Amino acid sequence: MDDVVVTIDTDWAPDCTIDFVADQLLAHQVRATWFVTHMSPALARLQQYPDLFELGIHPNFLPHSTHGDTPEAVLHTCMALVPEASSMRTHDLVQSTSLLQQIVWQSQITTDVSLFLPYTPALRPVEYLWSGKTFLRIPYFWADDYAMAQPAPCWQLAPLLTMGAGLKVFGFHPIHIYLNAADSRPYQALKQRVPKLADAASEVVQEHVQTGEGPGTLFTELLTYLATHGPSRRIRDLSEQWQHLKRRGQW
Repeated sequence: MDDVVVTIDTDWAPDCTIDFVADQLLAHQVRATWFVTHMSPALARLQQYPDLFELGIHPNFLPHSTHGDTPEAVLHTCMALVPEASSMRTHDLVQSTSLLQQIVWQSQITTDVSLFLPYTPALRPVEYLWSGKTFLRIPYFWADDYAMAQPAPCWQLAPLLTMGAGLKVFGFHPIHIYLNAADSRPYQALKQRVPKLADAASEVVQEHVQTGEGPGTLFTELLTYLATHGPSRRIRDLSEQWQHLKRRGQW
């Protein structure tokens, strides 16, 4: 499996940034998986394109989470947001053996994308078997917030694609694509201006948009690549592909 896959953590982003990202994906007809933290008109609009967009959950298991005070409450809140979800990435990549066990047994989530292994070649899905139930874990290869924290971030696609064979799942955030900032300072400045990021007015967000290379320019380059070298796939598609290969004894 050498697929290149787009995933997006919504992270309570303003609707203007979600619409901005969705419009680019629609224009290029590129599939993507969105890990949802909240519901809004922009996120509801994504559900109008089930052939392109998969909605998974992005549960926040950290203390003082708005999703709930216990893992059970967090799962209940997030599954109520996206009842059809079969995939997840935990917010802040929170994970543990006991938490995974709860998710396996107390939700319909069958695929997890919370393993971040930056720039690692030869990645592939891994089956996580627990008490007779199988949970597929798909590692991801690149994240915009991680790249922004590096001393010399790479915002060109070609060097990333030539880091060896294997699955390459990219993790983006709508706010970082929209701001296109090579580091986190514009994002932090925006958060200081607004009491709640999701409610930020588009004209306020626009004031922090950066020119030059950044997550936004890489995202556009990636969509152009997938539109011409497809097919593009969602996490659900990878899971189905894995099951097909397993049944045929090819993995």
